[in-house]
Amino acid sequence: MIGRFDGGRITSDGGGLLLREVDQRIGLLDRLVACFTDHRNPESIEHSVRDLVAQRVYGLALGYEDLNDHDDLRKDSTHQNPESACGAAC
Repeated sequence: MIGRFDGGRITSDGGGLLLREVDQRIGLLDRLVACFTDHRNPESIEHSVRDLVAQRVYGLALGYEDLNDHDDLRKDSTHQNPESACGAAC
């Protein structure tokens, strides 16, 4: 991970990246997702169960208890997909 302080795309929730790293090591999301059976029509699915669970878990862990916060957070690059966000290191 590389931290830069020259502006550009900025987030105040860098803890999401740390949470992602911890989750990749302990597999928390994988275990949570395994608890769900997706009965939705596969042709109508826009977001996977994993994406939905990740959004909720990361949101709660970062202090965003209300789902209506996620509408604003989706513009934040860290929240778009914390599991694959890697900034300038990619």
